[in-house]
Order: sequence, then C-alpha cells, then structure tokens
Amino acid sequence: MTAISETRDLTTLTTAALFGKLREHELEMTRLKEMESAENKSISLALKSKVVEIETSKDSSEKDSDYEDLSLLTKKFQKFNKLKRRAKNQQSKRYTLVEKTLFTTR
Repeated sequence: MTAISETRDLTTLTTAALFGKLREHELEMTRLKEMESAENKSISLALKSKVVEIETSKDSSEKDSDYEDLSLLTKKFQKFNKLKRRAKNQQSKRYTLVEKTLFTTR
C-alpha cells in the first residue's frame, strides 16, 4: 500500500480534485512499474560452442614440408640481415670517406 505523495487536508479537497490526485498517482505508479520492468528485462545471449580436436601427430610428408618451409624462411632472413649489415657498412664507409676529404688539409 502506498500513500499519495502530496499530503493535504482531505476534508477541504473537492471530490473532483481528490479523484484527479488519485488518477495522477495511479498513472505515476504505472509509469514506475513500467520503468522497473524495463530495467529488469535484460537481453540474454547464448552462444554455441564447438569442440574441435586437433591432431598432434603429422605424417612424414607434412613434417618434411614444414621443415623445408622453416629452412627457406631461415635462409631468407639470414640473407636479409647480411644485406642490411652490408648497406650499413657502406654508409659508414661513405661517411668516413666524405669526412676525410672535407677535413684534409692541402
């Protein structure tokens, strides 16, 4: 049971004003119930899961293929590093050559 939020002397209110206040109170209570029900409703989401077994043992042809891929990758990476070091050395040689020509006295 709830009381009307606005307290007045009920003996001085007209019946029309009293019914108006009662109707206003009922509308407010309905609005509050709707808000509560909207807050209580939540969207639930269920996801399906699937279990997939992965084979850990490979046959010999797959292992050989993986080994060849790894060795190729290693060779390319070593070649890349070699070229990178070579380019870096050439830049430093150029710098020292320019430095020597600029700062040599004639």
